[in-house]
Amino acid sequence: MERSLEMQTPAGEGSPAAGGSDERPAGERMRLGGALLTMAALVAALVVVSRLVSIPWLLTLQNIVGLALFAIATNLLIGYTGLVSFGQAAFYGTGAYAVAIGWLHFKASFWLGFVAAPLVGAAAALGVGLLALRARKLYFALLTLAFSQLFYVVAEQEYTVTNGANGIFGPMIPAALTDPYLGFYFVLAVGALCMLALWKITESPFGLTLRAIRENRERAEALGVNVFRHQLLAFVISGVFCAIAGVLFVVHDQSAYPELLDWTKSGDPVLMAVIGGMYAFLGPAAGALFYQLAHDFIVQQTRSWQLVLGLVLLAVVLFVPDGLSGLFARLGERLRGRRQPGRDRPRAAA
Repeated sequence: MERSLEMQTPAGEGSPAAGGSDERPAGERMRLGGALLTMAALVAALVVVSRLVSIPWLLTLQNIVGLALFAIATNLLIGYTGLVSFGQAAFYGTGAYAVAIGWLHFKASFWLGFVAAPLVGAAAALGVGLLALRARKLYFALLTLAFSQLFYVVAEQEYTVTNGANGIFGPMIPAALTDPYLGFYFVLAVGALCMLALWKITESPFGLTLRAIRENRERAEALGVNVFRHQLLAFVISGVFCAIAGVLFVVHDQSAYPELLDWTKSGDPVLMAVIGGMYAFLGPAAGALFYQLAHDFIVQQTRSWQLVLGLVLLAVVLFVPDGLSGLFARLGERLRGRRQPGRDRPRAAA
């Protein structure tokens, strides 16, 4: 809410109406330029890393990029709108099935499925959102969970369409994308562009309004904000990018199966957002990296991996409530605080 109030420039203090200069466009350009530089640096770093690691690690990185997009798209609801959804797997799996079903029944190209997936995800999110957003808080979370299970049951029982519990497996992506490096670069490029688009949305007036709704729904309504419309649009946007993340899963795994729609799959991006930090844009991406690497390591060490991973997550929630991004921010502040006295120390007299 504070951020949204900062955007209101009173007349007489640099506003165009008072004859002053409006510095907001320049500030927006600077933020966009900084975001582009940050994203370009991260992409470049990942490209360099991809040439240094083995193929299994490259495939793991490819999976992490898709999960990071899934988590950031989900965090548009959790961290920015204040809506805890346990149903985003419905749209994640829908995106994967849009490619797989098109290939299985219509011999459609991957690119057609790639274009259709976000449209199908948007339509599904619109239908679910119109009903689920009638409820609030816990009841909203339970309704999204119920819809996720509904999608899961349909995918499991409609054998003629989805192959049921067996799922759909096969060469449904172009031959070029089966190359580990080209597949990784494609997933990285799509993921980076989608994350940049999501960042632009969160920094827009629409994104600031979502934060105002998160902080105080009643006050936002009193100011004339149509809360339901904004929440519904955020839900649809999240569904679109979750569906694209589902397509990236198909590039990685060349399959689609009912477990992608299960509510437990919806819990993964929520955990990633909590681990990485819900109030930092790239926090869920850091959470996806930590979650996947910790999962793979613990699975190799013990059969009770779920218990160990649960304890690790519990420790994160208890001792680092603002996630890894908050931890890094505090460490940075401490380092700057230690250096500052040295800078301000008076020079010795000659």
